[in-house]
Amino acid sequence: MFRFVALGAAPVVLVAGGPVDPEWDSYKAKFKKSYTSDDDENARYGNFKVAQARVAQLNKLNGAAGNAFGITWMSDRYAQEKHKTGLKKPKGWVATAPVREQLGAPRKPASVDWRLTEDVAPVKNQGQCGSCWAFSATEAIESQMILGSGGKSDFTLSPQQIASCTLSNGPAGGADGCNGGFTEAAYDYVKSAPGLANGFFIPYAQSLTASESTVACPKAKVAAITGADEQLQGGYAQVTGYKYATKPCTSGSCAKQDLAAFAHALEESPLSVCVNAGAWDDYTGGVMSSAACGPMGADYQDHCVMAVGFNSTAPTPYWIVRNSWATTWGEQGYIYLEMAENTCGLADDATIPTVKLDQTVAEVEESSNRREAMYQRATQFATKAIVV
Repeated sequence: MFRFVALGAAPVVLVAGGPVDPEWDSYKAKFKKSYTSDDDENARYGNFKVAQARVAQLNKLNGAAGNAFGITWMSDRYAQEKHKTGLKKPKGWVATAPVREQLGAPRKPASVDWRLTEDVAPVKNQGQCGSCWAFSATEAIESQMILGSGGKSDFTLSPQQIASCTLSNGPAGGADGCNGGFTEAAYDYVKSAPGLANGFFIPYAQSLTASESTVACPKAKVAAITGADEQLQGGYAQVTGYKYATKPCTSGSCAKQDLAAFAHALEESPLSVCVNAGAWDDYTGGVMSSAACGPMGADYQDHCVMAVGFNSTAPTPYWIVRNSWATTWGEQGYIYLEMAENTCGLADDATIPTVKLDQTVAEVEESSNRREAMYQRATQFATKAIVV
C-alpha cells in the first residue's frame, strides 16, 4: 500500500512503516526522532520536505552573505510547536517616550561587542512561553544596571516577575504573560513596582518544553523586595523610565530608520530591540541578509531580543543580536543580521531603560572610569575583521 504526496518537487512515496527517503532516515537518527504512528510520521515528513524547500529558498535569498539556514531539530514540527516569540502591542498604541539625546560625537569604532565584557549575561531560554518581551526588557535593565555601576552590580534579574506581574491594563497598555506583551509595558510595570528582583529570588518557572498558563504573580515576594529581609534575598533593580535609541517606527515599511543613531547608541550599551523573526527558526549560523529576513515594517514584528554590538569589518558587516531560545539555537544563542539595512526591523523599536543608582559623587566617577574600561574591552577588536 502506498500513496503520493506532491510538495512542489518530484512525488515522494509514503508507505506503511514510514516514508522511504535516506535523508529522512539520517534526519531521524541525527535528532533522535520517534513518532506515535505511521500517520504521524508521514505528516512530520511532510513538514520536513516543506522545510527543505523553504531553507533552499532562504539561502538563495541570502545571496552574497552565504548560507545561513539549514535543517534543524525543529524542521519536522508544526508552527505552533516551534520556538515561541510573544511580542504583542495593543491596537493603536502610541509611542510617547523621548528619543535619547546624543551627548557626544560618535566614536565610530569598527566594531563593538559587549559580549567581551560582564555587561552581557549568558543566553537565557524563554521555553514554550511567549515571554520574549519580558526577557528583552529584563536583559536591557540588567545591562544598564551593570554599566551604570561600572560592573559592581552584576547579577541576573527576573523575567518571570515581569511576565507574571505586568498588568493587562497597565499604564502603557496590555500585556498578557505567556500570551504576549511588549517591552514598554514591562518598563512601566517595573517603574511602578518596588523593584525588579534578582533571578534567584523570583526564578523562571515556565516550562521549557511545553506550553502552559502564565505562572501567577508572586505578590508577597514582590512586596518583600525592599522589605526587612532585603539583605538576605539579594539585590534588585529600580527603573525610572526609558528612552528610544532612535525614533521608533510604528507604521509603514520602516525602511528609513536612522541606523547611524542606532549604531551610536550601541557604542554606549546593548539595546532592547523588537524584530520580525519569521525566518529565525531555520537560522543555523552566519549572517542573515535583510532580503532573507523579510519585511522590516512594524506590522511584521513578533519577537523582542537584544542587540549587543556590531562588526563593520566582516566580509558582510553585521549587527550582533542575542536571542532567548537557549544556546542550542543559532550561533550559540546569537544571530548576526546584515548591518547595511534595518534587517528584520531591529531599529523599529529599540529601547534603553533608565535604571536608578544611588551613588555618591565618588562612586559616580569610579563607575564612569570602569565603564570606559568596559568600552575599551568591547571595542578591542575594532581594527580586526571578525569572520563568521
